[in-house]
This record gives sequence, C-alpha cells and structure tokens, in this order.
Amino acid sequence: MNFIRYFVNGFLIGIANIIPGMSGGTLALVLGIYERLIAALHNIGTSTAKRFFSIFTFRKRAFSNFRVELQRIDFYFLLILGIGAVVAVLVSSKLIVFLLDSHHDATYGFFFGLVLTSILIPLRMLKGFSWRELLSLLVAVVLIVIAEELKKSAAGSTTISDNEIEISIVTITVYFVCGALAISAMILPGVSGSFLLLAFGVYFPLLTAIKDFINEVLVIFRGEASTVFVSNLMILVVFTVGCLFGLLAFTRLLNFLLARFRNPTIAFLIGLMVGSLYGLWPFRASVTVGEKRYDTAHLLPQLDMNFLITLGVFLVGCAVILGFSKLEKETG
Repeated sequence: MNFIRYFVNGFLIGIANIIPGMSGGTLALVLGIYERLIAALHNIGTSTAKRFFSIFTFRKRAFSNFRVELQRIDFYFLLILGIGAVVAVLVSSKLIVFLLDSHHDATYGFFFGLVLTSILIPLRMLKGFSWRELLSLLVAVVLIVIAEELKKSAAGSTTISDNEIEISIVTITVYFVCGALAISAMILPGVSGSFLLLAFGVYFPLLTAIKDFINEVLVIFRGEASTVFVSNLMILVVFTVGCLFGLLAFTRLLNFLLARFRNPTIAFLIGLMVGSLYGLWPFRASVTVGEKRYDTAHLLPQLDMNFLITLGVFLVGCAVILGFSKLEKETG
C-alpha cells in the first residue's frame, strides 16, 4: 500500500514539475510529505557515498552498514517517489505541451485552482503570525512577481529549436547549471523550475530531447544508435547530474531554515505560492516564437464560452486539492 501511495505522490510531483507555473514542492506540501522529503534529502551526504563504495569490498559488514545507511536516508521512500516522478515526466511531456499550446486558458485555469487552494495547506502549519511572517511573505510575493516580469521581458529573445542539440563545453555547462537551479526552484512550493528553464531557453529543447529519446530508445537494440540519440542522452545525463547537485546542496539550506526559523520560512513559502498566482493567471496576451507561445500581458476575461470552461476547470483544480487534503487527514 505504501508503494502505491509513494509512487502516486511521485507521479503527481513529476507532473507538477514539468508544468510551467506549477511547483512539485506545492504538491509535496499538499500530499503531506514535504518535510519528510526535505529531511530525507538532507540526510544524504558523504557517509552515504562511503558506505555505497564500501560494498565493493564484498564484506558482510559493509553490506550490513549500507542497509543501515539506506534506512537512515529513507531510501525506499525516495526511490519510489523518484520512480513515480520519472515515469510522470516520460508519460506526460507530450501531453503537457499539447495542452499548453492548444488549451492554454483552461489548462492554466486548472493550475490556478490547484495553487490557490494549496495555500490553505501551509497556512495550517503556521504557529502564529507576526510582522516577521508578514514581511517574509511579502518579500516572497515581490520576488515571484519580479521573476514573472523578467520572464515576460525575455519572451521572444530565446532561440528555440527542435533539431539536434549541439554538444559543446558551453552547452554542457548551461544544462548543468540550469538543472541545478531548476531543481532548487522545483522543491520550493510556488516556484516553478519549468519557468526558469523557459527563461533560459532550454525548456522546449529539453522536452524535445525527452520526446526524441523515448522515440529512438529502441534503436539501441538494433545497434544503430544515431547521433541525435547520443546527443540527447548526453544532454539528459548532464541535466540530471546538475539536478542531483542542486538538490543535495539546496535542501541542506532549506532544512536548516526550517529547523531554526520555521515560522518565517513557512510564511516565505506561502508568499511564493501567492506570488505564483500572478504567473498562473489564465487570460494572457502572447507572442509566438517559432511554433511556441510565450505569455506577455495579463488580460481581463470576457464572458464567453472560453471563460466558462476555464472557470469550470478552475473549480475542478480546487476540488482536487481539497480532496487530497481530506485524504491526507484521513490517512494521517
């Protein structure tokens, strides 16, 4: 039962992380696993690496110590969560791009409902609310709004290509750094790592690399690995290593803040969620670069069928979060 629950949680977090404007940290909060996830990631360190490499001595004590280490870092929980997230990215990458391109307002209306209702979750975690919490919340809101405005100003300035990614030292460095920054953003509720990737001009190339990797993976079994497959594989590996680096480094800082300054930190997280609503407003003017749409100015909705559909899926998004919240209370 725990396997299914962790896998579903990871799957939902994976979907959230691939959606621009949505945060896996938000879903982790809603599902009641956020602090456990941060604590487990924080526990991974040099001792984990030492005990892993010690098993290659093939000593009985080394295997025993490694099993103890796996329990200490909550490895089973992280493994199943990670598998669910990876499966979600592989399965949903094409669907997400299609929905964002073909049903923009309704899709973002759904996301807006998810995040708006999600704010109730960390609000219940606050133990009091003073000027410190208010200041922390407002700073977070301002930072997110500024980031959104910077993203809008960058619309149309990035080069997007669906062709093979050219491999170079610069490319490898860019994808490594983007992976580290994006995963650090993804674990924060309300912060979209996908928006960062979009601003850096690597979001669509990454989705294309994932799509092409899936389409060409069978080529390996025929012994005909193409240059496109090899370059995509290299980019995905570099990006993944960057994610691992950012994840292990940033979670230590976040775990420290939650331990020493829990209330202001939670208030800051709430502010990030509130601020993200600005970027998730469904009704937007846009510009098109190549075949990709970039949102620009916010618009007031018009009372038409599009508005009614968007409102409907917004309410569905609210209901989904309320359902998860109720389920979490019942399951403890």
